[in-house]
Amino acid sequence: MRLIGDIKLGKINNVLVYKIDRLTRSTKDLIDLVELFNQYDCSFNSLNESIDTKTSTGRMFLKIIGIFAEFERENIVERVKLGLERKVKEGYTIASKNISFGYKRQKGNKIQEIDSREALIVDKIYNLFLSGYRYTEIACYLNGQSIKTKNGKNWSYKTVKLILTNPNYIGNVRYGLNTDKYFEAEGKHLSIIDSNRYYLVQNIITNRKNHSGILFSKKIRCSCGFFMKVKKNYYFSKNGNRIIYVRYLCDNIHCSFGGISERKVEKEFIGRANIGRWKDFSLEEKCNYVNKHIKEIIIFNKRIKEILYYS
Repeated sequence: MRLIGDIKLGKINNVLVYKIDRLTRSTKDLIDLVELFNQYDCSFNSLNESIDTKTSTGRMFLKIIGIFAEFERENIVERVKLGLERKVKEGYTIASKNISFGYKRQKGNKIQEIDSREALIVDKIYNLFLSGYRYTEIACYLNGQSIKTKNGKNWSYKTVKLILTNPNYIGNVRYGLNTDKYFEAEGKHLSIIDSNRYYLVQNIITNRKNHSGILFSKKIRCSCGFFMKVKKNYYFSKNGNRIIYVRYLCDNIHCSFGGISERKVEKEFIGRANIGRWKDFSLEEKCNYVNKHIKEIIIFNKRIKEILYYS
């Protein structure tokens, strides 16, 4: 880009490269650049290929060379991908700089080794999640303990989730993350987390995707006609228990309704629905019941005005 800028300013009168593919391996880019050179009266020369871009024959040979350079680049990319796939199938990680938190790899060693200090933190993350903590809460806990990520940064929702969904910790390696070519293979390294705990975590994550963990999520409608959004806060009781406090607020900025707590809606809902053993249900079971049977709950003046059931 600096070269192009200098050419447009008239500072360059000749561009010399060792080979044409050192300038670019894209035929389109090569043609565009040569046209730019000609437009600003700048010569273009290659030490290995003697081509006069001022003539039609020279431009034709230039395009042919560009096509072969692009073909070579695509071949290299395909060979590299095949090599990486083969490496993963043999049980080796393809991570180099971004080795998973909890592991290390000595230079020249293809097998990753457990970092004992980081492995304890990985184990703690899984324990916190299985005890009910969410991604953000785990990140806050780790940051509060002055624990840093592999890159020396603070933890976030994303970095915690990456650890909880990484099969590397049960001794597997993977290829093609977030692509249709994704696969996992048994790795040659030792595991940090046992497979039972790992797959239990995956089940919880899947279930959370199916419902938000909010009892009446996307079910509450204000009498003004707008659905109500969720506002969720966390606080800790005196004995250290984590408590979630949920309120529903009208999404209509012109509505004067101040909102209603989930506890109040749930209490009135139980009385109206006449559901036995509601207190014995887990949060997941309650959410599943509401999603299966309730279409909408309409709120008026901080009370349930109407409950619409699926027919």
